Amino acid sequence: MTNSKKSNNELGTGIYADVQNLQEISRDVLITLVKRWPDDMPKPTRLNLYVRADHQHLWRVWATHQFNEMTVSVTGVQHYSLSATKNAADLAIAVDAMSDLLHKSISHVAVVSDDSDFIALFAKLGEEAERDPDSNGRVPFLWVFTDRVDTKSMLLEEFFPRDYIHVVDLSKPLNEEPESENEPQSGDQNGSKPGEDEKDEPAPVAERPEPMSRADLSEQIALQLIREMPVGKFKSTDCQMTLHTKFPAHPLAKADGPAFGQLFRRDILPLLQRRGVRELGNQRPRQYEMTHEAKRSLTHG
Repeated sequence: MTNSKKSNNELGTGIYADVQNLQEISRDVLITLVKRWPDDMPKPTRLNLYVRADHQHLWRVWATHQFNEMTVSVTGVQHYSLSATKNAADLAIAVDAMSDLLHKSISHVAVVSDDSDFIALFAKLGEEAERDPDSNGRVPFLWVFTDRVDTKSMLLEEFFPRDYIHVVDLSKPLNEEPESENEPQSGDQNGSKPGEDEKDEPAPVAERPEPMSRADLSEQIALQLIREMPVGKFKSTDCQMTLHTKFPAHPLAKADGPAFGQLFRRDILPLLQRRGVRELGNQRPRQYEMTHEAKRSLTHG
């Protein structure tokens, strides 16, 4: 483990981020989360990252520069199979969070991970909160998700209390701030009442957007698949959920079995290959590989 310590006498929130789970969007998620930190949580004072062991020093350099007001800790997780790596990161996050709370380094925990199961950690913190008269019945915990689709357990979405969930929305630019509630919604600086000057003006007619061409729609599907599919092998049928939920009007969303595979190869695969997705030879059923090159193409245009 590598550490960079900054003095901070105020107890705040410790952020525990599973970088391998977040994959290529991890830096954007962390920057957006800190910049748009939820008002009902103490400000973050510690940042704990769980990364591939061979990328540990790279992440330390980036994080200590980007978040120089926080105490930064970077833990390398040995890269085994996906499930083993996932379990190792989960265990490290739970142990570190409890240790930081026990030693009064933080007052609240924020876990950043889409598909890991931290309900046991939440339940344990809930037990401790019941013994604390100053907690007001609130568990000092926040589960931070990304806005990616189909990455979270259905049981988690059904049973976990929504009051303790925060979703990082990457669709809005960071420089786009919400309008102040104190700003007048209508009228002008001369004191005119809302609607006085506008009542004789006809309401603007909203223009109907032109329908997206099939080629443009296929391009949007390819980009969405690159955004959502993890790096590694996949089959065309692994993409069906994205088609059903995001692009129900596309012929692929209505196709099944061999027809889906044929349409996928005809309409979508060439666009994916152009951005770095590979087709693996001598595989039955056909398999493809989502590459880091394809992921990088999202930021390079």
